[in-house]
Amino acid sequence: MAALLTSEMGDTDKIVKYVEECRAMGIQIHPPDVNVSAVQFSVAGDTIRFGLAAIKNVGEAAIETILRARREQGPFGALADFCARVDLRLVNRRVIESLIKAGAFDAVGPSRAHLLSTLDLAMETGQRQQRDRVEGQVSLFALDTAPPSAPAEAPTLPEWEPDQLLAYEREVLGFYVSGHPLARFRSVTESLGVTPTGELGVRATGARVTLLGQVAAMKEIPTKNGDRMAFVTLEDMDGTAELTVFPAPFKAAAALLRSREPILVRGRVDDTEKGRVVLAEEVRPLEQAVAGAPSGAGGAAPQACRIRVGGDAEPGAVVGGIERACQTHPGAVPVFLHVRLPDHEVVIRATRLAVDASADLVAEVEALLGPGTIILEYGRRA
Repeated sequence: MAALLTSEMGDTDKIVKYVEECRAMGIQIHPPDVNVSAVQFSVAGDTIRFGLAAIKNVGEAAIETILRARREQGPFGALADFCARVDLRLVNRRVIESLIKAGAFDAVGPSRAHLLSTLDLAMETGQRQQRDRVEGQVSLFALDTAPPSAPAEAPTLPEWEPDQLLAYEREVLGFYVSGHPLARFRSVTESLGVTPTGELGVRATGARVTLLGQVAAMKEIPTKNGDRMAFVTLEDMDGTAELTVFPAPFKAAAALLRSREPILVRGRVDDTEKGRVVLAEEVRPLEQAVAGAPSGAGGAAPQACRIRVGGDAEPGAVVGGIERACQTHPGAVPVFLHVRLPDHEVVIRATRLAVDASADLVAEVEALLGPGTIILEYGRRA
């Protein structure tokens, strides 16, 4: 799988698809790491590590000097140590900033925000130490292999907000690694009838679909009548979809489409010379769509909490974990276990359990069983 990811490094949609497949198979995908990553994607046990070449602005010459410094003197102990040992003529500020945003210093730094705020000082100190070595002004008692002294410690800054951290990951990697800004809405996708972008290829031309996502790119153009319309790339957790937004819906939602807010799009599937698109008929803020959903999502309490369990799971450990999670969040919403067997699914009402169907419960169950294993049902089940 690492070789497949490497071969598709230039195709963001395919990378997103393969990363999700890896996670579904229990293979962990880790961000790049200056102390571990190779040039390309690499395998370490049951994990796949991003390669340094996957980071934008990090070129071949910069990667070579990083790997050489690591090979000759061992792992980097801190950002200051890194700046003192790599060739800063090849590894410039833009390169190190991209490494920080990608999470490549997570193992040696207190937070990405703190590392970026102290980068200029670390580079200045590193340049001075390298210049001193070249000019022979280093103390005779210093050892070449000893880690250089770090600059005075600045107060540690807290990490960026999750959405900002993820936005920076996408900026330098082309996609998200440590999470997804839409993950918190996973529990409402079923009640809203959302179609993942990965399933658009099997929908019939003319089929009506509902998409949930964020605008990744947009091109506005004028029509012959002087009105404005747009071609939009919508991104969800499966990949991207191309939208055509004609003047009427664009006029109603132009400001929303220009924002990074999660949106709900209703429209029809169409095939064009450039491929499959969705002709948008309505664009609404996700929060508004949830609050106004006929099923009661967002406006009323969930009617059921459904937890899906694979048939190959260890029954005792899984049931025990689910029971503990539910007991931690007691409430009035009934719990149903959906056990997937090879040829059918068994639904069991957990008569002794009722929960407060909160985001905390969703996060706890998904941490135990994996993403998408818990659904909060707001309407009648078909």
